Amino acid sequence: MTDAINTNNRIKAPNQPLEQRAKNSANASSGNATASPASAVVDLSSSKMLEQMEKLPEVDSSRIESIKTALANGEYQPNPEVIAQKFAEIESLLS
Repeated sequence: MTDAINTNNRIKAPNQPLEQRAKNSANASSGNATASPASAVVDLSSSKMLEQMEKLPEVDSSRIESIKTALANGEYQPNPEVIAQKFAEIESLLS
């Protein structure tokens, strides 16, 4: 005994090709001269994030590589108590 496949609740895929949908989306957005409030909020949060990222210190790749090498060679022994304390500080910031 077989049952027919029920397709009543399936999501129907759009019939337009992806390229056509992209063109339609681009045309719709380019025809809109004023930004909607939602897009303005996104722009503000993006610029704020960029400002915060610019405040971060530069990554010293050579320092990272020297620490990796020292760890691999057994020349650097990190203090587990200090590491645990730092993890606890981070966790307290998250809660």
